[in-house]
Amino acid sequence: MTASNTDTPPEESTREKIKAAATEEFTQKGFDGARMQSIADRAGANKAMIYYYFRSKDALFEAVLRETFEELFTRFAEIRPQGDPDPRILIPQIVRLHFRFLADHPAIPKILLREMHSHHPIVPKVLGEMFGKIKTERYPDFVRIFEAGVRAGKIRDVDPLQTILNILSMNIFYFIARPVLSVGWPDVFASVSEEKLLEMREKAVSDLVLNGLLPR
Repeated sequence: MTASNTDTPPEESTREKIKAAATEEFTQKGFDGARMQSIADRAGANKAMIYYYFRSKDALFEAVLRETFEELFTRFAEIRPQGDPDPRILIPQIVRLHFRFLADHPAIPKILLREMHSHHPIVPKVLGEMFGKIKTERYPDFVRIFEAGVRAGKIRDVDPLQTILNILSMNIFYFIARPVLSVGWPDVFASVSEEKLLEMREKAVSDLVLNGLLPR
């Protein structure tokens, strides 16, 4: 039987399994504590396959970060404002896009936090390239929308960068602090589905940011 075009090629499947296993290993043990044999065991592969796809542990670590953030950039590229869009509509879109990206990759903030404190050189390298692309290709659109919103009286005269940083900070905090929060409010986290928790938090961030932007 001929495989359909939607089937994942075996090579891609193996490569993605290795990346997923590496993400777990880096999250639990950090870069220095991660072992290639352990990654191979998690992926159900052998070490030779890891070195076939990734020449070293550094290369594997960089691929995990870079390809994850390339996905984030692709998602941001889906927001293509036309004409003179309303920032009150744009803000919830940005919140949701970033929040759902983190929900799909909850380990990434933990990896970044750990490795930035250990001064791993790959982290600033990848982040610098990613933010560089966003600053040159996407951020100018966000600034234009904010400025248009101010001129139209839809939002207050605010700093677009600080607004974006507020969104990123609140979103990331939830995924980093979730183990602590679930201990502090076990009744909430035990009685509400994961999807509902995500929806509640996403709405709370959007509402807080929007209420800070609306004219007083």
